[in-house]
Amino acid sequence: MGCEVIGEFKAVTKRFGATTALDGLSLKISQGINGLIGPNGAGKTTAIRLSLGLIKPNAGKAELFGFDCWNDSCAIRRKVGVLYEKLAFYDHLSGLEQLKLMAKLKSGSESSVELKELLRLVELDDAAHDRRIGGYSAGMRQRLGLAQALLGNPELVLLDEPTSNLDPLNRAKILELITSLNKEKNTSFLISSHILPELEKVCDTFILMDKGKLLRQGSLEQMIDKTFTTKFTVKAQPIKQVAALLKGEEYIEDLSIVEDSLHVTVRDVGLFKQRLPLLIGQAGASLDEVKMVRSNLKSVFKSAVEEV
Repeated sequence: MGCEVIGEFKAVTKRFGATTALDGLSLKISQGINGLIGPNGAGKTTAIRLSLGLIKPNAGKAELFGFDCWNDSCAIRRKVGVLYEKLAFYDHLSGLEQLKLMAKLKSGSESSVELKELLRLVELDDAAHDRRIGGYSAGMRQRLGLAQALLGNPELVLLDEPTSNLDPLNRAKILELITSLNKEKNTSFLISSHILPELEKVCDTFILMDKGKLLRQGSLEQMIDKTFTTKFTVKAQPIKQVAALLKGEEYIEDLSIVEDSLHVTVRDVGLFKQRLPLLIGQAGASLDEVKMVRSNLKSVFKSAVEEV
């Protein structure tokens, strides 16, 4: 699994009239599976369109594989596949006919046999090859879109909300397929989504955006290292006396009692670990358990937004 940088935005700004979609955005796209994360309106789709050379930045520079995204867009599109959030097919064509047409437009050399193999790769069985796309389910259409994005064996596939409008089973299958393609074909992905638990399962690195700006970037572990607070659960008896003493400690960011546990957010982990036994003794309490709560992607993103 590589970590080589294959794309970079350098202080990219993109405005649409009075609206600034990208505001001095700087980020790096690495080999592997990248998650592009942010709420609706964060600028994720604009970043994807700019990567493909569909729109020109007002300032800054964007590159993929060493090519300028605006000036060398044709070279980039030979190396990149894309699956848009809103899929558009010729519904009167069969799945195989759609792929043949798209392969021809992309100047691809895939034979019918190879295109059928591609359909099987995305788990569209032989019966679906000749069925009209108008009769496909939402999950089948998403798989066909992914097959279309994989035409020409791209080095990078851009996916804009690839699991939107799918049921949980089909969402899981699409994510499994992405992971499999990365491992078996060494295909890299940039997945734009706001469904954080899904991305946390499959991505190697994350790009956190809000309001057209980069908040954080890196693996989950790297981003957690930049989080200034850490959460713990503490089980002690009597719990209220311990809670009262902890509330007076200056390094405590937040504290609440949930059922039989204290949920504590601290700014200084070392000082918390040093002081807790002393406070337990001072309260005349018994300590049953102290556990650090592993940060997840959602908590890291929330922390990053609050820091701005």
